Amino acid sequence: MMSRVLHFPVSHWRGEVALWPTLILTLVGLRLLVAGFGGLSFVTLDIGLFVWQVVGALRAISRHQHDTPDFLSAIAGYVAIVVCIPALVWPQLDRMAKKNMPAIKDHATQNTGVTLVPTVAMLSGDIDFVMFDALEDALAKHDTVKLVVLDSHGGRVFAARAIARLIREYNLDTHVDGTCASACTLAFIAGGTRSLGPSGRLGFHGYASKSNIQVNDTSEEEAKDRTSFLALGVNAAFVEQMFQAAPQDMWFPNAQELYEAGVSTKP
Repeated sequence: MMSRVLHFPVSHWRGEVALWPTLILTLVGLRLLVAGFGGLSFVTLDIGLFVWQVVGALRAISRHQHDTPDFLSAIAGYVAIVVCIPALVWPQLDRMAKKNMPAIKDHATQNTGVTLVPTVAMLSGDIDFVMFDALEDALAKHDTVKLVVLDSHGGRVFAARAIARLIREYNLDTHVDGTCASACTLAFIAGGTRSLGPSGRLGFHGYASKSNIQVNDTSEEEAKDRTSFLALGVNAAFVEQMFQAAPQDMWFPNAQELYEAGVSTKP
């Protein structure tokens, strides 16, 4: 058994493994698995692995065509190779970017809560206008950003609205892997495509003024955001329920409820 395992890398390299196991398992499956872990930490090793995968696949395609000519199988093989190229490139680009790009800082060197990788802006911590300014500056300088990942228990409603406006203006998607609650949900629902990770959750409650001086009518502010949510495709009954929890409490609907109500757009 051990000898067969040890002989497998050589068999694959020679194209001696059957075509479909080669394409499905050794090429696509292994490449997606490696990409899921962010690629191999040594880029030359990752490229070497990819060369081994592709050479073996090409030889398996050639052997299959020689034994049982099948045009569709050949096309499938070449498509699988092409599809695997981004799975090699993007994880390595993200890895290099994370090493070279520090968190964005404001002029007072305070952490803004905004971090960039090539196609993602990650927003974490309290939502305020420092975060908004940093995101606005980042989006103006980096047109590669397509996704905003949110991780926040809330903050200032007006800052969240400003961030939501940026998300809409730049046609960005939004995603939550952890918790996005209170004002954070304003930014999340502004996304074009809105998705949750396996542990992602959204929390809602009614608005409250943190000042002893009543400057804004909280019911009017809730009404403004109700209108915005409805315009973005959220179910009317769900919108009403969003603000039912007391300001000191939090309502966390499950993922299915969020999808059925149109809050998230991916099941």
